[in-house]
Amino acid sequence: MKNRMIDRYSRLIVQRPFALLTVMVVLTAFLAAGASKVETVEQNQEDLLPDSIDSVAAFDVIGAEFGQGGGSGATFTVLFETDPRYANSTEIRDVRNPELLEYIERVSNDLSSMNDVATVSSAADLVDEPSSRREASRQLRESGQASQFVSDDYSFTIMRVTSTDLSSEEQQALADRIKTSVQVNEKPAGIETGYTGTPFINQAFQEQTQSTMSSTSAISLIGVLVVVILLFRSIAYGLSSLTALIFGIIAGFGLYGWLGLNMSPATSGAVSMGMGIAIDFGIQTVSRYREEREKLDIGEALSETIKGILNPMTIALIAALIGFTSLSFGRITFLSDMGTMLTLTTLCAYIGALTIIPISLVVYDRYLTKIMLKVKQQ
Repeated sequence: MKNRMIDRYSRLIVQRPFALLTVMVVLTAFLAAGASKVETVEQNQEDLLPDSIDSVAAFDVIGAEFGQGGGSGATFTVLFETDPRYANSTEIRDVRNPELLEYIERVSNDLSSMNDVATVSSAADLVDEPSSRREASRQLRESGQASQFVSDDYSFTIMRVTSTDLSSEEQQALADRIKTSVQVNEKPAGIETGYTGTPFINQAFQEQTQSTMSSTSAISLIGVLVVVILLFRSIAYGLSSLTALIFGIIAGFGLYGWLGLNMSPATSGAVSMGMGIAIDFGIQTVSRYREEREKLDIGEALSETIKGILNPMTIALIAALIGFTSLSFGRITFLSDMGTMLTLTTLCAYIGALTIIPISLVVYDRYLTKIMLKVKQQ
C-alpha cells in the first residue's frame, strides 16, 4: 500500500513538476507572510519563568497594583561630554560653560513638554542664567547638588529623564524622541552626546539581536552551501539539497509568526541551530537519488529514492521532535519558545525534502540538463 502511494506520488511529480512547483511556491509565500508578524521583544528576568511560579505571580500582582511591573516608569539618561578636536580652539572643554548649560536647558524644556515625560533634571536646573563659567561654577557649588550631575573633572554632565507609566514599546518610542530632541537642538562645538538607561540598553540589545540573528543565519547558510557543493561536487545538486533547508527556515519562521509568537534575545539563535539538523534531510534525498539515477530512469529513481529515505528520515524527525517538544515541559519559558521554533523548522524541512527537492531534481534532470547541453554545443 505504501509503495503504491509512493509510486503514484513519484509519477505525479514526473508528469507535473512545474504545477507542483507553483503550488509549493504559493504555499511558501503564504507561510512566509507570517514572518512579518514576528517581533524581537524585550526579555526581562521574570519572562524566563512561567506565571505559575509564586514569586513571578507575586511580581505581576504587585506590578499591576503599584506600577512596578513591565508598564512602570523608566529613567533615561543623556550624557553630554566634552570632546574638543582642535588645540587652542573655542570648543567647549568644561561643562560649566554657560553655552552648554543653555543648550541643556533648551533640550530640557523641549523634553518637559512631552506628555509621557514626568520629570527632567540636569545641571541647568541648578543655575540661573550665568554670564560666565566662574558664575556658573559658583552657583553649582552653592546648590550643593552639582555632584549629582557633573563629574569631578568637569568633563561631562548628565540629564535624567523619568517617564510616566509606559509599556516597553512606548518606552522605546520615547527613547527615540529623546534622541531626536538632543539632535535637533543646536549643539555647541566640542560636545558629544551619549545615552544610557534601561530603555536605551534594551533598544541596543534588540538591534544587536536582530543583526546577530541575520548575520549568523547568513554565515550558517553559506557554510552549509559550501559543504554540500563540495560533497556532491555539483552546484546544481548542492542547491537542490539546500531547498529543503531554505523551505524549512522560511515556512517554520512564518508558522512561528502565524502562531502569534515573538523572538527574544534568548531564542534568536534557534534558526542557526536548526540548520544543522534540517540539512541532513536534503543530503539524504539528493544522495539516494544520485545513486538510483545511475541505474534507473527519472521516475523509477525518484520512486526508489523516496522509498529508501522515508523510514530513516521519519525516524530521525520523530527523534528530533521528541527532543524539541520536551523543552516545552520545562519551567524555563524561553527554552519552550526555542523548542517550538526548532520543531517547526525541522518539520518543514522534512516536508520540503519530500516535496520541493524531488520536484527540483526532476526539473533539473529532465529540463535544465538538456538546456545546459544545448548551450555547451553552441
